[in-house]
Amino acid sequence: MTSTNVLLKVSGLKVAYGGIQAVKGVDFEVREGELVSLIGSNGAGKTTTMKAITGTLPAGAGNIEFLGRSIKGRGAWDLVSEGLVMVPEGRGVFTRMTITENLQIGAYIRKDKAEIASDMERVFAPSRACGSARTSWPAPCPAASSRCWPWAAR
Repeated sequence: MTSTNVLLKVSGLKVAYGGIQAVKGVDFEVREGELVSLIGSNGAGKTTTMKAITGTLPAGAGNIEFLGRSIKGRGAWDLVSEGLVMVPEGRGVFTRMTITENLQIGAYIRKDKAEIASDMERVFAPSRACGSARTSWPAPCPAASSRCWPWAAR
């Protein structure tokens, strides 16, 4: 792949909760090597957009392509094996499990144990607080509330 390859393309995405239109025609592309953020006020549709992309909420209209193939209508259980997942923020993690255990759940479908261990080291390396919190509950580690654990479904 080159740096201009489109990994994710969302076109005309519309999502509703019953009669309430939560997302009204979102369009964007994510290319290899890019870091993209959805920014908006509470209730703007950021999480709803992500849920539709990752298959946990049905899209009413539009199209979603991942790695050049349409994934609209596919469930999260199918997409996780292809590496497309939504990692929840702090309140969506398993609160009775440690940070390490939550990350291990995210890597469940991976078979590359040595790489998982290497990724764990890389994830904890930037923060001493997280390093000491490996065996504690998710709340003490600021990074535990991040949606950006990029290795979870490699």
